Amino acid sequence: MFHVTSNYINILSVQYLQHVLLNKKMFISIFFVIILIVVINFIRKINKKPEGLESIPNVSTLEILWANLQQKNYDEIEDLIQRRSGDHGIYFSYFGSVSIASPEYAKILLTESEDDATKFEPDPGSFLDKFFGSGLPFANGDKWRTHRNLANSAFNIALSPEIVGETTMDLFAFMKPKLNRPIDVYETMQRVTIEALGKLGFGHKFGCLESEGVSHLISSYKYVVSIVGSPLYRMVPWVDKLPLKSNKKYLDALKEFDGFIYDVIEARRNEIKKNSYNGRDLLTSMLKLTEQEEINTDIKQLRDELASIFAAGHDSTSIALSVSLYFLAKYPEMQEKARAEVINILGNEPIIPNSDQLKELKYVNAIIKESLRAYPPAPIITARRLNKPVKLGPYTLPTNTICMVNAWQIHHNPKYWKNPNQYDPERFLSSEKRHAYSWVTFSSGPRNCVGQNLSLMEQRIILSMILLKYKWTLPENSINKDKLLLNAQFLLTPRDLKLVFTERINK
Repeated sequence: MFHVTSNYINILSVQYLQHVLLNKKMFISIFFVIILIVVINFIRKINKKPEGLESIPNVSTLEILWANLQQKNYDEIEDLIQRRSGDHGIYFSYFGSVSIASPEYAKILLTESEDDATKFEPDPGSFLDKFFGSGLPFANGDKWRTHRNLANSAFNIALSPEIVGETTMDLFAFMKPKLNRPIDVYETMQRVTIEALGKLGFGHKFGCLESEGVSHLISSYKYVVSIVGSPLYRMVPWVDKLPLKSNKKYLDALKEFDGFIYDVIEARRNEIKKNSYNGRDLLTSMLKLTEQEEINTDIKQLRDELASIFAAGHDSTSIALSVSLYFLAKYPEMQEKARAEVINILGNEPIIPNSDQLKELKYVNAIIKESLRAYPPAPIITARRLNKPVKLGPYTLPTNTICMVNAWQIHHNPKYWKNPNQYDPERFLSSEKRHAYSWVTFSSGPRNCVGQNLSLMEQRIILSMILLKYKWTLPENSINKDKLLLNAQFLLTPRDLKLVFTERINK
């Protein structure tokens, strides 16, 4: 009797377990169906063209999202966009926005009054908003005008070839034990540019060139940027509202980064009050200028400006340097030509060039401009919202249209660039005339990049000094041997780019 009862109980237990598992599977299936329906409806909504934009070619957001999630190389994603949009210089996509892909149309948009074409502001409380806040990249109106003038003056004061050159000397000491074997170039360029930014921006030394390790602060900052630049977080904004471990990690990392920025601001304010600091860094210049001009800037606004400077001031420069170093490794004849120019102007020993010498480096400057053309660190220039109708050729964009400029498409358009997929610095040394807006790496018009001169100065100094110090090559087994592979993030970052550096024997 007990045996029969026991078997019956076992059978019931198995049936109950099967029932529970079946219900669990049904629950999971229903959950994913609901998510799928929400996503499909969301994509349909954002792909629906507003009234007045019916004639503009369409590029499916779903296709772009899928290509990003597949981690396609960025040039493949842009090739997809080109095929779908045709040769119209304009297309509708990217979550209900219009993208501009011709210099003529870009000029019209970028020269519009900043009040007629305002920057598109991130959703309040989004991860993008939490990091950038109301700093220059997303500010509008009088707030933007006030802080843009302030930033212009501060950047001019902070330009210091000596500080960048001294930091490059520290780079050489850091690289010494790494010579004659592959090293991660992008990671190394990030180290030197973040140290230069620390000194130029805050009068602060991060120690990235003193040891292999990276401070916890820099690790936290890198994690914040990886989330802000993630295709998933950019294309599906509500993901940051989910209770994900990565979201909590983001908020913790941002809290540490903000703590550092606020501490630096307070410390510098106190030093200025006591006349115990006479630095010419960006933060000091901004604090002194706000006092002189009687500008009421709270600590949160200063934090937002410094966060923007932090992101733009080293990430884009380290990417651009990595691209130049890659192509000079791929084309050794270009490397030798650049080196001969630097030796002719600076001599045969690594020295810190001055401002006049930097102006003479014509071929080095052409390399830098060509790298920024072929692989613009920010391939999409941030969105604008139209506050009045704007006519672009046969198209009239209505009020409230969101517009972006696709710098990659403009830089690779064969109508304006001969053999656009070929790396050729000589194109910037020729007398050939081209449209003024066919090169928009730093945007243009009233809202062009405030740090443009600083970035170009850094690149010229670091690249010229490296040319005097080293020769470098691509490893035989490099995944970038045929073409440069790029991660499609907020900025374009090289994928596993390694080069072999050897100390140059002076002749």
